[in-house]
Amino acid sequence: MAAASRENLNITPGMPPASRRQGRRVRGVDAGFLYVESAVQTSACVDVVLLAAPEHGSPALTRDALLERLAARADRVPHLHRRLHHVPGGLGHAVWADDHRFVLDDHVHHATMPAPSGEAEFLDVRAAGDRMLDEWLAAEVTASHLPLDRPLWDVTLLDGFPDGRQALVHRFHHTLGDGTATIAMLTELLDDRAIEVPSPALPADHARQRPPNGIVLLVVALLRLVVLLTTIPALVLRTSRRAKAVKARRARAEHRVPGMAGDAPRTVLDISRDTERRLGRAHLHLDDVRKVRDAVGVSLSDVVVSLVAGALRDHLAERDALPEAPLVVNVPLGNDPVGARPRLRGNCFVNYYALLPTHLDDPRDRLRSTADHAREAKLQLELQGRTLIPTWLDRIPPRLAAAAARGMGEKAASGENPPDFNVLVSNLKVPRSGWTLDGRTIESVFLLGPLTSGNGINITVTGYGDVLTCGVHTNPAAVPDPSSIARAMEAELANLLAVHGLSCTTCAKVA
Repeated sequence: MAAASRENLNITPGMPPASRRQGRRVRGVDAGFLYVESAVQTSACVDVVLLAAPEHGSPALTRDALLERLAARADRVPHLHRRLHHVPGGLGHAVWADDHRFVLDDHVHHATMPAPSGEAEFLDVRAAGDRMLDEWLAAEVTASHLPLDRPLWDVTLLDGFPDGRQALVHRFHHTLGDGTATIAMLTELLDDRAIEVPSPALPADHARQRPPNGIVLLVVALLRLVVLLTTIPALVLRTSRRAKAVKARRARAEHRVPGMAGDAPRTVLDISRDTERRLGRAHLHLDDVRKVRDAVGVSLSDVVVSLVAGALRDHLAERDALPEAPLVVNVPLGNDPVGARPRLRGNCFVNYYALLPTHLDDPRDRLRSTADHAREAKLQLELQGRTLIPTWLDRIPPRLAAAAARGMGEKAASGENPPDFNVLVSNLKVPRSGWTLDGRTIESVFLLGPLTSGNGINITVTGYGDVLTCGVHTNPAAVPDPSSIARAMEAELANLLAVHGLSCTTCAKVA
């Protein structure tokens, strides 16, 4: 692209006049995703938007057209042009501030997928395109790192689908935002309807955040550290009281809740020591999941997690690697206030750990057990306090947090310590489906979470329209064929419907 065009796509001149605001401090819960990164672990989350094939001779989306759209909407997502500015010595958390070098063109790429491998040539063109996409994502994207000296995102327009579809593959660093925030960002950038209402960005977010002075950063960080140290005694007391409440509950609870450190059985699933990745996807009809939910009286999340339990039980049993003890699942929960406006940045979630009943043979028993253990884990999470861990993370200087994260990651990858959990299962929903981009239908949106050191499988479930897309992201040392897990989840849903005498929308596909 010509230099003049590149200058036109630098959105910084279009922002409001510069203010004296010296950036916004990164919270500890956000900064933690910087510290856990290593050569074999990324904190980049992948968001995939699939566009239907053009109709009636309409042109395909081009990179230039995508650039123009993003430039026109960039002011709706102010953090797109901000980068991290670090405190000298790692004595305080970094701040977000405008990147004066930012050029939108540098963050927008184009690629064409290679032909499908293996037996994919025997699939229909749509299935072949899906296989090509999964292979390309695993090979080129899901283990890649984002540069940390620029705004923490990029997007690739992906061509090469045999049926004429296209994909927009976004990478957002987890420090920038969680799944809820990235879905909100995608909505503002892509959905035609978004411009009908004002951006949900806060007024303070629209003000220019000028790059901070290093000395000022250091002085402010030291002063803040002194103030925070005075809060430690009260926080220790609060933590002690919360811990006693949780301990008392565990002593009388009917269902055991695992601890959050080293309480999971060792399995082949707990291997992730390199950047090799594989990807498979399950497609669950939302009506089918709702039928099971309503018949049993559990939550949608309980149904999805029980499908994972059944799929992993089959996977491990086929390899003669099923432990006698139940597995442990790590489930993030949204922590935004009820009725909160859409959030365009930051992480606002908590995690609960629960036993995953892979030791039970009957799918009905697995579902009931999944719901019972999740209910107890959530209750104990409330006793612990949803803000306790984030409060502590805000008070640990980055130098100490990074060293601790690095040490724990190395031990997890080596297998020196028992795993904290065996599988992570996230559930996300696109609040308003039916997106279009310049009138062109967006047929699917799904997210993929990164693998952590020592954990070889991450399952992210994204609800868009009437379909739940389950992205099964694995290290092949743990799960060589994640598509088998995806197929087993679809089969498990069919089994649950059958044992409850319910009709099945997707059974024909499974059969």
